[in-house]
Amino acid sequence: MNKAILSALTAALALCLLAGCQRQATPSEHINVVMKKYSIDPPVIRIKSGSTVELLVTTADVQHGFDVPKLGIKEPVQPGKTTSIILKAPAKGEYEIVCGIICGPHHDDMGGKLIVE
Repeated sequence: MNKAILSALTAALALCLLAGCQRQATPSEHINVVMKKYSIDPPVIRIKSGSTVELLVTTADVQHGFDVPKLGIKEPVQPGKTTSIILKAPAKGEYEIVCGIICGPHHDDMGGKLIVE
């Protein structure tokens, strides 16, 4: 009886591990994004509907937050580090990009657009 239970648990664990090993889709494009007081470069990011892209986000000065509220993206961006965001393009449309971390007196002016075509 114990051997049967152990075999069943081993099989269940193996399935769980295999399910966790599924790879994300390989990005078809890599886009460099630089955040700095008080801008995002490029200010408009265009991607194709259904594509998978990697956004490589850096900051040229202080900590920022790369946020796309309608897509639930909220990533801190630290000075000296690159933040990688794998994005499966959502439905066609325009999505606002904002800085999610207060970075100075003109913080509210900092923004951009993600356009899915």
